[in-house]
Amino acid sequence: MEILRLDASAVVGRGPRFLTASLAREMGILLVLSMGFPFMLHLLPVPENSQLGPRLLPMFWAPLLGCLWGRTTAAVVVAAVAPWLNWLFTRHPVPPVGVLMTIQLLVFVGTLRGLLTWTPVRHVAALPAYAAAMLVATGMVALWPELGRGAPALAWVGRAVTMAWPGVLILVLINWLALRAYPPHRGDGPLAA
Repeated sequence: MEILRLDASAVVGRGPRFLTASLAREMGILLVLSMGFPFMLHLLPVPENSQLGPRLLPMFWAPLLGCLWGRTTAAVVVAAVAPWLNWLFTRHPVPPVGVLMTIQLLVFVGTLRGLLTWTPVRHVAALPAYAAAMLVATGMVALWPELGRGAPALAWVGRAVTMAWPGVLILVLINWLALRAYPPHRGDGPLAA
């Protein structure tokens, strides 16, 4: 009696080559973190006008960790999707701010990845990466003022940077701690992948 054998790939089909189980798991973890960090901040008992998100920059934390751990593809996906998932579940950020935040996060990830290969700035790479993201965002606000809620570009960037200095310090601290805990020269370090 002959037993019929089915090849699992014939039944299920083969997914895109770039989407492996490992990458899907990493993106899932980073997406949960990118939604969880801002949500946890909103649970803190602070006055309603304190705006902890723009002050502490929690949307940048998960893409930063993704880049530092050598998971650039997952970090790019999270940077592109996280503002919109947050909007879907919490209605924050509003769509014009979501567009601007998506651009900022993508520039942040791209710049950070490039800077991580340059040894002198590796441990503080989040600082120039954030500056590059703000520079591009300022240009976007200058071209399309509705992205900055109608504020002139220089006024918008001045307010944003003044408000975000604690968040920038947190980004640099996360950057430094992650590279200290997982140095790049180790086989399981952030740049090993």
